[in-house]
Amino acid sequence: MSQTRKSTKELIEDMLSEDAQRIWSASCGIISLGQNHERIMELVPYLTQMKSKTNNIELGGLIHPNSRFLKKAFEVIEWHSNGVGCSCSLLGEDSNPRHLEEDGYITITDTVYMNNSNYIDYYLAICQNCQTQYKIEEREYHSLWWNWIIAN
Repeated sequence: MSQTRKSTKELIEDMLSEDAQRIWSASCGIISLGQNHERIMELVPYLTQMKSKTNNIELGGLIHPNSRFLKKAFEVIEWHSNGVGCSCSLLGEDSNPRHLEEDGYITITDTVYMNNSNYIDYYLAICQNCQTQYKIEEREYHSLWWNWIIAN
């Protein structure tokens, strides 16, 4: 997902709204900002309040519970609050390498296709901040996802 266009104020309001759809949307927005330290740091003072307001909210999701987005959003905020190392360590199954490249966080150095087809097997990429190299497997089951493997 590309970085959200929502303002910090909108993300905070949505997270505190007690509305499942708004919380889910804001969680996705926060995750999309996972590589943007300045934006995430604006959310840190609200973390305790966000956790309290979302504690008993059912976010739905049939095959994959939507609560995973809320959990990941909190993980992103906590990581930036404690921040040791490079934020590329936060990249995971919802981190689209093409969007991260568009936003300037990684450079895709190669794209490997499956058996002479148009289906992507994996990407090779490098973090622009710490130079960590990744093999990023592109997979799809219920939805498109990526497996990030440190390659160096």
